[in-house]
Amino acid sequence: MNKLEFLTRLRNSLERGGMPVEDINDALTYYEEVFMDAGFGKEEETAASMGAPEDVAVNILRESGITPPPPPVPQNIAQAPQPQQKKKPSGGAIAASIIIGVLTFPIWLPVLIVAVVMLFVIIVVLFSLIFAFIAAGIGLIVGGIAALFEAPSVALMALGAGLIITGLVILLCKPVFGAVIPACGRGIKKLFTWVGGLFKKGGKENV
Repeated sequence: MNKLEFLTRLRNSLERGGMPVEDINDALTYYEEVFMDAGFGKEEETAASMGAPEDVAVNILRESGITPPPPPVPQNIAQAPQPQQKKKPSGGAIAASIIIGVLTFPIWLPVLIVAVVMLFVIIVVLFSLIFAFIAAGIGLIVGGIAALFEAPSVALMALGAGLIITGLVILLCKPVFGAVIPACGRGIKKLFTWVGGLFKKGGKENV
């Protein structure tokens, strides 16, 4: 900040405070002499050492027995939109939702039960298939080892088949469950969203 900017802001602040023109001129003359005494090329350093012109003006006004005006509110803050408070549901809206839920009870309850049962069946079937393949692989490996000395060719085929089945189960188990479990979660979320729509719109939403 140079001398001209400092003195201009100081004058504006003193004028806003209601200080007489003669006193303002005297104050500006004093601070202009401060800049001159500091020497050439030290305007910014001198202005920084004195602080903000607005603060200097507040001190001058108080020493003159004048109450400083409140600082101006920044325009961006004054025009900032106030956050809107979310309206809480009234008692009538809650009662209406409960009534709609009771009236649509024959619609959403059977659908909810069927969906939960289907998801449970899918998970049980997957576990059963994995258990069956693992049991078959282990059985072929054990049978191959037992028949290794009696029928080597058959034993090697059984061992190979058992290892292949076990390896496939291990390789496919993670991706299968990684795809099925999230799909079941999305299905449950969509189902509950649909049920919530029945409460809100009287059963007008579809899956």
